[in-house]
Amino acid sequence: MLAALLGAIPQPPVDDPMPKTAETIFNIFIFIPLGIALAVAVRKIIKGNGPVLLYCIIGGAFAATMEPIVDVLGLVYLKEVNAFGTFTVLDRTMPLYICFVYPWYVGGLGYLASRLFRRGVTMKNMFALWALDCVVDIFLETPGILAGTYLYYGHQPFNFWGFPLWWGFVNPVMPMLAGALIYHLEPRLDNAWKKLAIIACIPMADGIANGAAAWPLWAVLNQDDVSYVWTHLAALVVLGLALFSVWIIGLTVARPADQVPDETLGQKLKALIIPTSPAKTTVDA
Repeated sequence: MLAALLGAIPQPPVDDPMPKTAETIFNIFIFIPLGIALAVAVRKIIKGNGPVLLYCIIGGAFAATMEPIVDVLGLVYLKEVNAFGTFTVLDRTMPLYICFVYPWYVGGLGYLASRLFRRGVTMKNMFALWALDCVVDIFLETPGILAGTYLYYGHQPFNFWGFPLWWGFVNPVMPMLAGALIYHLEPRLDNAWKKLAIIACIPMADGIANGAAAWPLWAVLNQDDVSYVWTHLAALVVLGLALFSVWIIGLTVARPADQVPDETLGQKLKALIIPTSPAKTTVDA
């Protein structure tokens, strides 16, 4: 019975070797934003602005344990043969770059989202942020796919160059939800020990976002020889659920346009990343 079940579920090409040069280059590529985020986090602590960004990065590291779960359900295979392996969950051994990407994509971008929400956003800004994070996700994944360090298998919808775009619909919800959790929770964390709770918010946001938006394709992809018609229809449902999730998050953080600074999303992000005022505060900025 087990053999029959496994035969009905698409199986990954477990014998494909990891191209070592490509893996090394991709590891460096993925580590660069993490290195920047760590440097900024340390600088904030030294300047007395608090450890929230560092806690977000640590939470992102824990969130990496979700990767094997979504890989199995969403039909992704991160090559293991000859790879620099790290931890193993569900019999999937994760390569090193997974430990680099989650801390900054889910944790770092979650922190940035929380600061953006604090600055003030409209519902329009929320959907623009989702689209921007989608572009970031495509930019981050495409080099590794084209270099052959991992692949998506099965009847993946909207798969034009090896990256199924439906993953780009779901992934941005993770840091946005993490940012919303931090935005609402942080004012209630009035000492250093309580602020450690922020670490838990990042993997929680990862799991909630994937479960909320990706489940239709998890169900459809894991069928025997499913039609592309069904996977593309399921992808449209996933897109709708992702946008619905963004709207729900927006209901908790967005404000009317007349209550926020008259800025584009790009201007808001620039003001956060390159602040014009060097004033030091006791609150994590």
